[in-house]
Amino acid sequence: MAQASLGRETEATVHLRVRVPDGAPGDLLAGAATVVARIDALDDVDVEEITGITPNLNAIVVDVRATVTLRSAAPDDSTVRADLEDGTGIEAVHEVALANRTAATA
Repeated sequence: MAQASLGRETEATVHLRVRVPDGAPGDLLAGAATVVARIDALDDVDVEEITGITPNLNAIVVDVRATVTLRSAAPDDSTVRADLEDGTGIEAVHEVALANRTAATA
């Protein structure tokens, strides 16, 4: 993890719980990427793997590991966590790794 060009963007590796709506186009990985990409603070999302699946009535909840790029520099992990938690369809933020630092919660 490193600061992106000119310090205007921040890259982080994250572990999230994401609600993917039933009938979402593509597979679960693509569906999770679509949900995460809707977060306003993000410039880029690469969902790398699914670490858990929980079927629900109108959605499938998946735990994913992803690399995200924020539109602006984030001063700390808690800022990245707050930006992610504000996203629609984000059920939980399990872990954030930013600039060789890690903040984890259950």
